Amino acid sequence: MTDFTGFICYTLKVTMKKLEKHLARELDKYGVNFGQSLILFSLLEKDGITLSEIGSRARIENSSLTTMVDRLEKELLVERRPDSQDRRIIRVFLTDRGRGLAREVLDAGERFNQYLEDRLGQNGNNLVKGLNTIADSID
Repeated sequence: MTDFTGFICYTLKVTMKKLEKHLARELDKYGVNFGQSLILFSLLEKDGITLSEIGSRARIENSSLTTMVDRLEKELLVERRPDSQDRRIIRVFLTDRGRGLAREVLDAGERFNQYLEDRLGQNGNNLVKGLNTIADSID
């Protein structure tokens, strides 16, 4: 019988659980969760985008996205504004406070990413490419 603990999916799951736990502890210091950090990063890249654009970029479902943006808005990190050309379209903007926090969280994320890259060494790029290929091919 094959030892399931040697399966790639098992190893990925165990590793992701540890990474998620570590990230949750780190992000808790900033008062945001992982999904909210992705929203902040998306707005750092392009402030004033729509919820749909954020969801597409961060790969967050619309139902979860609305709740997360509501919380960020309550914390005065983002604000919703109607589009100047079409008032039916709502755009999301970082506040000054949100922009500062987003940069701090991004810096922390970059440090952790560097830690991971250092541990993976030369294999890191191939691993990321391979995982992206798999993710794109599975529904």
